[in-house]
Amino acid sequence: MTEFTKGQDQTTLMGHPIGLFVLFFTEMWERFSYYGMRALLILFLTAKLIEGGWEWDKKEAYALYGWYVMLVYFLPMLGGWLADNKWGHVKTVIVGASIITSGHAALAIADMDFGFDLSFVFYIGLLLLVIGTGLFKPNMSSIVGKMYPPHSDKKDGAYTIFYMGVNSGAFIGTLLVGWIGEHYGWKFGFGLAGIFMLFGLLQFYFARNIFGEAANKPQPKKIDLPEEELKKRVPFTLIERFLAGTGAFFALTWVVHGLFKVVTRGDHFLPENIMSYELFKEHFVLGFADILFPVSLIIFAFLGLRRLVKYEPIERDRLKVVFIIAFFVIAFWASFEQAGTTMTVFARDYTSRILTDHWGLIYKIVDTIVSIVPMLVLTYVIYQLGTKIFRKYPLTILFTSISFMIIWGLVIVRVYDKLNSDSPIVDTTWFQILNPVFIISLAPLYSKLWQRFKLSAAQKFFIGFIFLGSGFGMLALGASSIPIGAKTAAVSMIWLMLAYLLHTMGELAISPVGLSYVSKLAPLRMTGFMFGIWYIFTGLANKLSGLMAEASDGIADKHGLSTFFLIFTIVPITAGVLILLLNPLLKKWMHGID
Repeated sequence: MTEFTKGQDQTTLMGHPIGLFVLFFTEMWERFSYYGMRALLILFLTAKLIEGGWEWDKKEAYALYGWYVMLVYFLPMLGGWLADNKWGHVKTVIVGASIITSGHAALAIADMDFGFDLSFVFYIGLLLLVIGTGLFKPNMSSIVGKMYPPHSDKKDGAYTIFYMGVNSGAFIGTLLVGWIGEHYGWKFGFGLAGIFMLFGLLQFYFARNIFGEAANKPQPKKIDLPEEELKKRVPFTLIERFLAGTGAFFALTWVVHGLFKVVTRGDHFLPENIMSYELFKEHFVLGFADILFPVSLIIFAFLGLRRLVKYEPIERDRLKVVFIIAFFVIAFWASFEQAGTTMTVFARDYTSRILTDHWGLIYKIVDTIVSIVPMLVLTYVIYQLGTKIFRKYPLTILFTSISFMIIWGLVIVRVYDKLNSDSPIVDTTWFQILNPVFIISLAPLYSKLWQRFKLSAAQKFFIGFIFLGSGFGMLALGASSIPIGAKTAAVSMIWLMLAYLLHTMGELAISPVGLSYVSKLAPLRMTGFMFGIWYIFTGLANKLSGLMAEASDGIADKHGLSTFFLIFTIVPITAGVLILLLNPLLKKWMHGID
């Protein structure tokens, strides 16, 4: 019995340890929570007071959204450190899931009418979601790895199954949380996400011993690496620690000031007008906080270059590739994540969502199939899991089954409601389910394509950027008929559906490919650290996405909404061409890694 299987239940399902499927459903409920929240946040903040919202200006809502999604990806480094050094992966997941559940409870309570202002509770809820996700997210994927020997040929299949759990949760969460939030009240949407996160916590907690000793115990001093790998370590010097601390302090000050400014809706504790300038006939004002962030980036860039030269030539070249890929990924996610901001508003305010005649019938049929078929597949998996673990882990399968019975009830009610509508209205949040549906449908095809056509990372990225830019091209075409400055319109929903299809095709060519190359190119002793850096870059991309969304109204009022989406057509395609031009150099620096 190896250290990877010690103390672990060796029962298998579909050729994999049964613990993988407990993780599948736990991750599914966490993603249910996250994507449900993602679907509702902008709609809630910008909804009118009489509709139960806060009636924020879109720019303010986009700013809060940008900080939220950035911090969600910044905190996993803390969660990984705590698991490795203090709590172990399993305990850290349990604590994280508990905090996420509390966060959703706070959001629901904040939207209740107690006769006094509870907006501060909403901010507490968002903070709890950020902290909880930071503890939860990195350790779930780590536990998957801990259930297999380091070079197991089953790992790729395991992560594929796990990824299906991610997208199943994204699909169900967006479908149900969005529907309930839009039709029955925001607090019910926020609360529903918390209820199912609680079910995920309970099913995981009562099966916590299923994952084995390696996942349950912290291993701060154990470095399971070959001796020659350990000799290559490049420890931080005192000067480098000082640089890292200074850069972190500047970045943290920027974050705190930004959050304070959003929460207080305009107040600030740092000077706001250091200098002003004109760019493309637009007037911009630069504040002290705006300077802190680029200064922190310069410090970290200098620190990275200082350390990079200390590595052996092959490792140095491969790390260069990781950072170049991560830099281009910023451009991808900054555009892609418009799905949670400007594309959501486009669906609500500029898209014709009332269907009649045969189009209404077609929507009912498609919506019913899309709602029912994934649930049937997931229910079958639960049944198979139940036959394997019921005797040993009865409470886990009990809570999993109860949660799915509730979900089935909600899905049936929703389908019945849509089928009996004379003129069905497509929910604003419905369009966001298209991404996980397309991912689940197209992922097997991409797997076969990559096996047949041996493309380099840069070539795959080029394809991904072209698809992403083409998706925004569809939105630019669709919005071309909208007058400059218009606040509402009734554009055909086909443009939005095509955009989500093309964006998903781009995501499948970039997201899993990028993660795969990080694991291949990073030295073994630095894999965890480099994935943490990857999350930091993703967080920066999400913040940049929010900043660009903040500029959307200004661009739309002066040049038209079509011009705004055209920017996101040009930028990704340009990025794709640039990385394709770097292909020969990147292949050289990879030193034989495909």
